[in-house]
Amino acid sequence: MTKAGSFADCKTLEDFEAIFPARNLPAGAEVTRIAPSPTGMPHIGTAMQSVLHRAIAIKSHGIYILRVEDTDVARTIDGAVDAIIEGLKWLGTTPDEGMNFGGDYGPYLQTKRLPLYKLASEKLVNDGHAYHCFCTEERLNLVRKTQTAQGQSPGYDGHCRDLDKAEVAKRVAAGEKNVIRLKVPKDESITFHDEVRGNITFETSVVNDSVLLKSDGIPTYHLASVVDDHFMRITIVVRGEEWISSAPLHVLVYRYLGYQMPKFLHTVLLRDKQKRKLSKRSGDTALTWFRRQGILPEAFCNFLYRIMWAHPENKDIYPLSEFAEKLTFTALPSTGPVVDMDLLLFINGKYMSALTKDQLKAGFEKYLDYLIDNNLGASSTLHQDMPSKETAPEDLVKLKQAMKADPAYANDVLSVVAQRCGRFGEILFGCNPYYDFGYVAPTRERLTKECPDVAKQNEILTRFLEAYKSDAQSTEVEAILKKIAADLGLKDRAAFMTMRLSMTGEEKTPPLGEVAALLKVERLRKRLTTVLNSAAPAQAAHG
Repeated sequence: MTKAGSFADCKTLEDFEAIFPARNLPAGAEVTRIAPSPTGMPHIGTAMQSVLHRAIAIKSHGIYILRVEDTDVARTIDGAVDAIIEGLKWLGTTPDEGMNFGGDYGPYLQTKRLPLYKLASEKLVNDGHAYHCFCTEERLNLVRKTQTAQGQSPGYDGHCRDLDKAEVAKRVAAGEKNVIRLKVPKDESITFHDEVRGNITFETSVVNDSVLLKSDGIPTYHLASVVDDHFMRITIVVRGEEWISSAPLHVLVYRYLGYQMPKFLHTVLLRDKQKRKLSKRSGDTALTWFRRQGILPEAFCNFLYRIMWAHPENKDIYPLSEFAEKLTFTALPSTGPVVDMDLLLFINGKYMSALTKDQLKAGFEKYLDYLIDNNLGASSTLHQDMPSKETAPEDLVKLKQAMKADPAYANDVLSVVAQRCGRFGEILFGCNPYYDFGYVAPTRERLTKECPDVAKQNEILTRFLEAYKSDAQSTEVEAILKKIAADLGLKDRAAFMTMRLSMTGEEKTPPLGEVAALLKVERLRKRLTTVLNSAAPAQAAHG
């Protein structure tokens, strides 16, 4: 019988202790867990946590677990669990055990572990460390409103804390709706050690009698996380700094249940360039956003541990294994690191440039497949300062089909475009103009911005067509255009931009000789002729 299978057979906490024994691991091995809630899709914070958990497990020769904390049933989002698992796989930070990864300490979904939380809460009540609370929501709202009006911090007022045991038993037996609250001791100091910040002390006067088990039998985070960390034999709890204020509650629950307390490591919140808490106003933070951009997962992980930790040799580029090897907890930040998208692009560019031709092709095709399979368009905007472009999913299908139809041409396009791109999203937008479906001829209005005289625009195009008759002439493109500009009394830019826009529809391209070599004479002549035949604006025609 598997561990998960025998879970349903347990009737006491002692039964659970028997089926989830201490792990047989080397000395110093850490057991850590990432415990996302499926109330939202995985984001950059999830990724940072997963990178750190994986590094701790690597460094200590320990185990890294995925536990899904789905007790906030009302806010659970369909597809979130699958997205979390897929995101970890994409990052390369897959757990050793956990939800969908196997293991002997499950189930790894909290709503499948409700009997265990019920037993733990009953023990706390029976031992006098928790109590049944029958207060209605209306009464609690009134208490909070009164406290706020009096300038007090809102919190539970202990109304049910000392009810007569016989009365409590009678009301519970009658089925009266109630929750179970922790009975926080009065006038006590609670100290715990944080691996980054050192010792942290709270006075119990500021710690609330928080709910442990809700009236529907669903535990709160305060109970479920402690109980699960104990029975999964977690040795270090790594979580965001927003949980520091709740740590005294958890210390008490560990103490009252008689469980050995793990280490605590609270990570900092990420910030944007204005030093504000990172949010969507700083740009999208979802993992799917970075995947749409064509960021390489290895580069994304490198970026995350680079912003949370300074390499002792001041390196920017190094693998996860090196981060794990050299990591010390005290070197982690106590203030939020800045998510610098320019640094991400720099790191990703370094990883892109290290790809072989075959790796580049395989990676780009995989990127296209991801977008197509998930019906996602591509986006070119990694942060607010960048121009925005969008590509519809159907255009990606066209590109994939075109690359498959002519692999040799696709390889040539990739080899030229990728040299100037820092991510797959840029390559995608860079490739499109070299295919007929992705080429959009410039309007005459657009050409006029570079060369105001329409007649001279036509002269540039006509003279180039007369001079450029062989694919072998691609190395001569710049010389041809410089001569045309000189003959027409134009600056080089006017001739070059007119030709660049006419060739590709884009303002920024590789050198025009390389563009011409890719397009070849037949496609090039067709495009330039299309522009020549386009109607000129009335004001230019009469000028």
